[in-house]
Amino acid sequence: MQIDLNIAFLLIGMAVVTVLTRGFFLILGERVKISPLVLEAIRFAPLAAMIAILAPEIFLPANASSAAQFDIHLPNIWGGIAALITFYFSRKMVFTLVVGMAVFTAIRFWA
Repeated sequence: MQIDLNIAFLLIGMAVVTVLTRGFFLILGERVKISPLVLEAIRFAPLAAMIAILAPEIFLPANASSAAQFDIHLPNIWGGIAALITFYFSRKMVFTLVVGMAVFTAIRFWA
């Protein structure tokens, strides 16, 4: 099997960039001081990433190209709202998933 030279350089470059970005603080160690403000902001990065992934899935129909295609009758929205309310009151993840999926499935077959 022959590998195109451009693809090989691309893979090597991606590996180098990945190692440098993920290992930045490990490589430099204590020589880099991070301000408390930045450390506080980094705490919210996983939540922001999860919202960025889940929000379009909940609020937009499949294959939507803009937010103008929002539809209140989508079962995704009602399942998400049910899951949000369930988690707020119970703080139990498995129960939240079960309730959210049950509401989503019921509305999908009902509507």
